[in-house]
Amino acid sequence: MVYLSLLAAVLASLVWSLNPAVISRYGRSLKPLTFTGLRALIAVAPLLVLIPFRPVALNATPYGWLVIALSALLGPGLGDSLYTLSIKSVGGSLAVTVSYTYIFFTQLFSLTMAGEAVSLKTALGGVLAFTGIAVAAIGSNNSRGQGKLATGILAGLGAGVLWGLATTLVKISLRFLPDVVSLTVVRLVLIALFLTPVGYVLEGWYDRRSLRDVIKAGLVTGVLGWTIGMYLFIYSINTVGASLTAVATAFTPVLSQFTTRLVSRERVALNHVLGSIAVSLGVALNYV
Repeated sequence: MVYLSLLAAVLASLVWSLNPAVISRYGRSLKPLTFTGLRALIAVAPLLVLIPFRPVALNATPYGWLVIALSALLGPGLGDSLYTLSIKSVGGSLAVTVSYTYIFFTQLFSLTMAGEAVSLKTALGGVLAFTGIAVAAIGSNNSRGQGKLATGILAGLGAGVLWGLATTLVKISLRFLPDVVSLTVVRLVLIALFLTPVGYVLEGWYDRRSLRDVIKAGLVTGVLGWTIGMYLFIYSINTVGASLTAVATAFTPVLSQFTTRLVSRERVALNHVLGSIAVSLGVALNYV
């Protein structure tokens, strides 16, 4: 069962590696908040088809609903919005490297909020991972400018913090809504209902051409990244916990270096690859 859960997390990591590539390719057309809301709407559609055959359980307590809502809106909601902003600012290669510090924020929040122990190896892995981020950031301003670099890195770190907090909240949410499909559906619906109108007010809507790009990007990052990826992620958390699941997704920064180049035709710098490898080595310490 443990190995099956870890496999689920690794598969989630694989499909998530496509996200920075796709978002980078269509970045000019995407508005972070509205895109995240529409992504969730696209992602929940296939799961809604299953409801007549597998009813969604909605029996959480009021406190449980609050935790579930925060796990959705803070993590894949606002966190992914910041992630999109980071990709638009500094490109997919660097954004995914910085954002995947979420692994260590997850361990911090899991220790303080969910009682999951953090070992010395985890702490050392965190140091190595942050070293990788520094390596990835060297010389990354290039033609984007210092302001874009600062915005992208801060947005990426913000995404990492929110993802880490939300991952821990998912662990707690499963105490109130233990059915994985139900929790996945509820989180996606909440994201769509909240971020789509908020994004419309704050960012405006899309013209016809931009909307086509949004739908294309949303189909890949929504269906693969959230319909499938979020389900696998929650399944793994439900079995082995938040910290170990987060560790198992560390392959995303490395895989994204290749998917970014293949899908978005974005140039992958050597320092981005070295930084991503360092991040993954830091996570690998948890298995030694």
